[in-house]
Amino acid sequence: MKVNIKELLDFFDDKKDSEKGDANALMAILGEDLNVSAYRHFRDNKIDILIDSVLPVIKKDKKGKRLDRWILDKKADTLFQCEIKNWAATAIGGKSLKANAGKAEIKKVAKDHWKHQLSTNLSKKPPKKQKHPNGVSKVLLTMRKPSQYKNLEVEPLLIYWMPISSDKAGLKPLSYISDLPVRTAFKRLHIFSVSLYLRQMYKQGKGKKFIDLDMPHFIHRMKILQRIAKVK
Repeated sequence: MKVNIKELLDFFDDKKDSEKGDANALMAILGEDLNVSAYRHFRDNKIDILIDSVLPVIKKDKKGKRLDRWILDKKADTLFQCEIKNWAATAIGGKSLKANAGKAEIKKVAKDHWKHQLSTNLSKKPPKKQKHPNGVSKVLLTMRKPSQYKNLEVEPLLIYWMPISSDKAGLKPLSYISDLPVRTAFKRLHIFSVSLYLRQMYKQGKGKKFIDLDMPHFIHRMKILQRIAKVK
């Protein structure tokens, strides 16, 4: 489906036309589908989102920490165990950023968000509420792979909505860290920012309005809402 880039950035990054609770409610419907589909678009649609596979989990009895998606990169024979964070400008520590913001302002906000994650969820000495494994650092745990992909290498991936980057320039949608906050079998952590990617598309496309994303869960939920109520 076609999604309006500027409207997404205006609403989730700049809180335009947003009343209290709106962003969280809409992210609950849109969030994971929107963010993981944007990552697939960034990868030129050359990866598969394994929606029907068992979600990443530590224990064989299907209990324990879970992540949001398995993502398959067939060309690289790699599985990404993925945690998705739908945090927008309304989230704790979130900062507003206009769709037409300049590079310097985008870099500042992306770096501020990254510093906040490094001092909390990804800190080597996190506050008590963010102790490891927390809702973010659990992506660094070794998860039980789907049986059909048990021979593939696994790498951890964090997908954020908000503009965030560990890159020095602070503008690249995909960045990495190798100095990881917990003992882990992984050598590096991938970090992807949907907001930075959409901003890149919007700038390069000279105001490109739409991005075509595959969002099956969102479409399903919209059909349910349309059956429940009609907006006059």
